[in-house]
Amino acid sequence: MKHSILPNKKMNNSFLVLILALLAFSITSCNKDDDEPTSEISEEEAAEVIAMAVSPESGGIVEQTTEAIYVIEVDNTSGKSVEDYECGVEYGSSYNRSGNTSTITYSVDYGWSWIVTCGEGLFPLAADFTMDGSSSYVGPKISSEGAITATIKVENLDGAQGTYNLTEDFSFNATQESFVRNKTTFTSTIKLTTSNLAVLKSNYNITSGTVAASFVGVSSSGNTYDFSGTVKFNGNQTATITMGSGNTYDIAW
Repeated sequence: MKHSILPNKKMNNSFLVLILALLAFSITSCNKDDDEPTSEISEEEAAEVIAMAVSPESGGIVEQTTEAIYVIEVDNTSGKSVEDYECGVEYGSSYNRSGNTSTITYSVDYGWSWIVTCGEGLFPLAADFTMDGSSSYVGPKISSEGAITATIKVENLDGAQGTYNLTEDFSFNATQESFVRNKTTFTSTIKLTTSNLAVLKSNYNITSGTVAASFVGVSSSGNTYDFSGTVKFNGNQTATITMGSGNTYDIAW
């Protein structure tokens, strides 16, 4: 008797279709998992926060460095210049400013005090600042609002050198909202410590120096993310952030 193989063939085709469907589902699921972000706060977002804490376009430490030098050279509240300050006497003033570019708006408001140290002839050689206040900005990738504290030491106040030398420690505690990836809100603590920061006396531009940067962020779900890196000032109003992973991010203002 001749047996038809059509029923068996139909069954095999159905089985094959089922296998292919399962494979397709498995591949789709894997691709979906691959596309999903693996962290709530990414290195790129941490680097963006560090960049905004540095850039003068968002009221970062470049602006505060420039303002500290300006205050000691030509105080915007008393009209004093550097040679008018008495050694060991504490002075103080407040500072507030808002600004915007085509992509960034910012506002800073803080108070600071400083003491001048002198060399022979009682001519000022250095000034030590302490500062605290608040800052906020809205940029294309992230916004931030929080508090800032800092210590700034400005050296080479005498006319023998063409640059000022600065040593600084900044701490930012803020809440950020990201406009990229998961578009999440998180809090962060950023610490920036400068080394061998050289600023031209002729125009207050930073010509060289580095910043050790650390970022600790806490996501809205309570997870903590640590990132660190180094900021290198290249001159010509540019800097490069190198994160711990080796990835680099450029800043220009």
